[in-house]
Formats: sequence, structure tokens, C-alpha cells
Amino acid sequence: MTPHERSALVALKTEIEKRLDLLDYRVFGSTARGDNTRGSDIDVMIEVENYTPEVESLIDDLVFQINIAHDCLISVIIFSSKELQEGPLRESPIYRSISEEGIRI
Repeated sequence: MTPHERSALVALKTEIEKRLDLLDYRVFGSTARGDNTRGSDIDVMIEVENYTPEVESLIDDLVFQINIAHDCLISVIIFSSKELQEGPLRESPIYRSISEEGIRI
């Protein structure tokens, strides 16, 4: 992960924390593994207490603003704590992969 990418990721996390109850924030995928290329996006998992359409819209807006400001491409996947604690998502392949390789920022 480049210093430029880290800066964008920290900025996004800071903005989310100002507005929501952020429980977990991890980079995963090629950036976490270190095999990303110049054109790769930066995959981020966001866990919030309550995930609603309004929360999704807010996060999407923040990601858009950070991507423009930092000239990068952050892609997010959002989970609620309830989905992960009570639902089948905790056992999903994507969440298991994030749990194994994800890097907390």
C-alpha cells in the first residue's frame, strides 16, 4: 500500500467515524496481499452498527468524495454487526477471506 493510498484510506475512515458508529474497517484483496497493480482498486470492508439505505448512501457519497480528492479508486463492502453476528454472512467466503487477509487501518 502506497503512502498516497494509506492517506485516502485514513481520510475515509475519519469521515465515516465522524458520522457513524464504525465497528470495523479493513483493507482486503490485492492491496492487502501486496499484489495490486497500478490499475487495481482498493477493497475496503466496513462494519457499522446499523446498515440502512441511508447509511449506504452516506458511505457511497464519502467514498466518491475521497476518490476524487485523492485520485484513487476505493471500493467498499458494508456489513452491519447484526448481519455478522446473527446471519449467515459470517460464514460467507468473502467475509472469511476478509477476516484472514484484511488489514485494519
